Amino acid sequence: MTNPVCTSCGQPLVPGSRFCGRCGAPISLQVTSPQRFAQTPGWNTPFRGTQYIIDQKILAIRDTFGIKDTSGNLLAYVKQQLVSFGPKFWYEGTDGTRLGEIHGKVLAIRPTFEIYNAQGQLQAVIKKKILQLIGSQWWMENTSGEEIAKVHGNMLEHDYKVQGPDGSQIAQIHKKWVSVRDSYCVEIQNTSFDPYLVLSYAISMDHAEKKEDHHSGLSPF
Repeated sequence: MTNPVCTSCGQPLVPGSRFCGRCGAPISLQVTSPQRFAQTPGWNTPFRGTQYIIDQKILAIRDTFGIKDTSGNLLAYVKQQLVSFGPKFWYEGTDGTRLGEIHGKVLAIRPTFEIYNAQGQLQAVIKKKILQLIGSQWWMENTSGEEIAKVHGNMLEHDYKVQGPDGSQIAQIHKKWVSVRDSYCVEIQNTSFDPYLVLSYAISMDHAEKKEDHHSGLSPF
């Protein structure tokens, strides 16, 4: 039997306690097993809303993304490490605080990205199906190896949906709110799914798909 955890912050609960020792949430609101989605929405990150704009390559010296709200307020940067064994990105708050990391796995048999929180704890793993005849198929697993999300649509055109294993809607990625070529929107529709994981999902796939498309000689960039 798994130990109960806090639904507000993910902290393991002490048996007999009336409140979470980390965030103070009442025990009556807790569950008896870890959350399916690996990380509590918005915990220790600026991503507590449901609508985001990702601006790509706002600095020329490396792949850098700016994550904004729909009012144009900068929430965080995502920067790629210049020298690393495999692609590595980190989230950086506007005050310079490191918020989390994305690690691409070079030696994996398929394109794979690991998502870590600010404490260096693995939150989710993103994988791509190999030998796909038409299009690309990506999915996300939690730390237990259970599929928690998959995508359907056109990744290169930033027009796709993130769905649960049962087909339920988690998020939509589109360009409805922006006119800049290298920008796109992330709209969260299932608020129990951490926006940090959805943003990491989108950035990981965008990096991998554009790199693959560029190497194929089909990319206009």
